[in-house]
Amino acid sequence: MTDPATEPRATQATVTEVTPGVLLRYRVMAFITGTLLIIVFLAMLRYIPALATPESWDPYFSALAQVHGFIYIVYLVTVWQLWSRARWDYGRLATLFLGGVVPLLSFFIESRVTREVRAGQEV
Repeated sequence: MTDPATEPRATQATVTEVTPGVLLRYRVMAFITGTLLIIVFLAMLRYIPALATPESWDPYFSALAQVHGFIYIVYLVTVWQLWSRARWDYGRLATLFLGGVVPLLSFFIESRVTREVRAGQEV
């Protein structure tokens, strides 16, 4: 097992290359993607018989799911840009990608990433 004190920390040394604009774009896209994902998830609850919604709402839910799909692609681009500038490992990239697929995850990840990047830039 390696000693955590001697293990290299890529986040501290490389997050200084993350510009405020890159971080802001990521934060905005994480919020928008996460919000749309929650709405789409709640809309999917209509398939549970006890929570069925009126049939007239189906076109709106379908359009919303398509909008989320487009926004998710934009989110992936901002994640890639942030990840490549911060030079994190592939595990972090996969976690960031999952932020737009798992409900509520984007909010937790965004908070943690923002805290780490800001702490690394203050050094």
